[in-house]
Amino acid sequence: MPESQVLRAFLHRIRQICNKAYLKGYLGEGGLPSHIPRAWAEGTATKAHETFSVDIGDYSESLEPTQVPVDQHDDKKFAKKAPGRYLLTQQLKDGPVHAAVRGKSLAISAGYHAIVVHFALEGNLIPMSRAKFEEIVADYVPGNNKNKGKANRLRSFSLPSYFLDPGARVRKDDFKINILAAIVMEEDVLVITDFSRMSQIHVVSSGRMLNREDMRPGSELWTSRLWTRFRSAPEWIVETVTDLALAGLDEWRQRIIEDHDVTPILDVLLQVNGPGAGIGQHLANDLLFEMALHPDTPSFSVCSDDSLYAELRAHIPRFMETWKSEMYLERCASTPNTNNPLSFNTGANDHFLATYVRVYRKTRVRVPATLYDLYQSRGLLDPDHIIGTPYRKPWTSTDRQYKFLPVRLFKDSQKNNRYHVILAKPPPTWVKIHTEATLFTDVANTGFATTLGPASFFEPMQNKADPNQLTLLRAGKRGRPPKASLISSRPVSQHSHTFQEESTGKAGRPCKPLTKKAIKRIMAVPRSLPRSSTGDDKENVSERV
Repeated sequence: MPESQVLRAFLHRIRQICNKAYLKGYLGEGGLPSHIPRAWAEGTATKAHETFSVDIGDYSESLEPTQVPVDQHDDKKFAKKAPGRYLLTQQLKDGPVHAAVRGKSLAISAGYHAIVVHFALEGNLIPMSRAKFEEIVADYVPGNNKNKGKANRLRSFSLPSYFLDPGARVRKDDFKINILAAIVMEEDVLVITDFSRMSQIHVVSSGRMLNREDMRPGSELWTSRLWTRFRSAPEWIVETVTDLALAGLDEWRQRIIEDHDVTPILDVLLQVNGPGAGIGQHLANDLLFEMALHPDTPSFSVCSDDSLYAELRAHIPRFMETWKSEMYLERCASTPNTNNPLSFNTGANDHFLATYVRVYRKTRVRVPATLYDLYQSRGLLDPDHIIGTPYRKPWTSTDRQYKFLPVRLFKDSQKNNRYHVILAKPPPTWVKIHTEATLFTDVANTGFATTLGPASFFEPMQNKADPNQLTLLRAGKRGRPPKASLISSRPVSQHSHTFQEESTGKAGRPCKPLTKKAIKRIMAVPRSLPRSSTGDDKENVSERV
């Protein structure tokens, strides 16, 4: 599911839209929430799934007394007496739009209500113009589920043909999108979408208009209601300022020592109530790589060693600060410069994979000289060394600015896969050890499968350039047609009085197709995407984690 680096990109896009509204004179940045139950998941016979939940609080329908008609499919999906039905039946009032992130959840407030979204594997936030949004939601069709009855209940929105860019793959079926909710503003809309329908929405309603202060750490809403549905440890980016995240880390250390917990440090970082709020498999593996720490290291070993724990305590905030830096947001969180909100941002995607992914799903990594020397000094690059014992062999500091090292994958039974460059042997006293490396494909060579980063989601990926289609596109304009006289002085035959048209000049050169070199500049040659079932719809399998 999206981690902190993706949610920070979503937050950046929301603020860009709000700033745009402010500059255009919409001083209140007014928006109102829109919920679309006809696109919500139902779960399966063996696995229940709840898309929607609500915390009514002190909200009263008298604050928004005007009633509106309800779509027939929304009416069927939302029971008459279900909590929160007022979100459909009442004319909601618009109000200032504010947003915040905590862990792996994003909250957007507008008017009396805040939508808290826990994004699943393919959950995405897409800004688009209000005109395009209204055009999309005007036409909904049955979803892609093979069960016709269920497909009729799980509605999708059919996209006009211009949402598919030139050079994209030819689709065998209609291009559809599943919109779960949205924040509708004067000119723009923040669309919450998920082609697998597995994202969850929690609405927090209030008896007064929500403001900017409500969406900040320490407020009553923040501490008591906003994040109760989706659990998380203190947020590393915003709650470090108040030392709340560091205090939570110290409490975690104390629990580990008291319980003598030897769970591997990677697994602990991925726990919901662990110290890694907003950290998933990508960030956990990269964080441990930068610390030269083996993913299987027992948590007790980290917490009981004062110097090692001090290193962890200092490195996590520095590492997480990356995702709110201006450079990262400018290069990787921007939207494509096109009128199509679903266009694939090739530049942002390539930059993210090249710069902000270190070892996770990478076959090799560029290691800075200082970090490389740290690995050497600890004997981690020596296959004969045992981790944790003093390293006595002489080693030489590298005279280069960086070194490239191969990355190895160690698969885990709980799917908490390990990616690292360490060759040294784990000590036999460690409870959980992964020793069998597995071959894998570099994340940059996965073709049309969604992978990592703010640009790689299902809908934009449908517009990723296909080299087979690019070869059909022409580069440049065709030359001028040949000049011709209307009537030639030469008859068609000696017995005919019919005269033929005759060219008096040569035609210009025909336009040429794109060269292989040009295609390679646009994209890496992709591989085909396998097919399988996910959630309530059967679509392309995603490799995003």
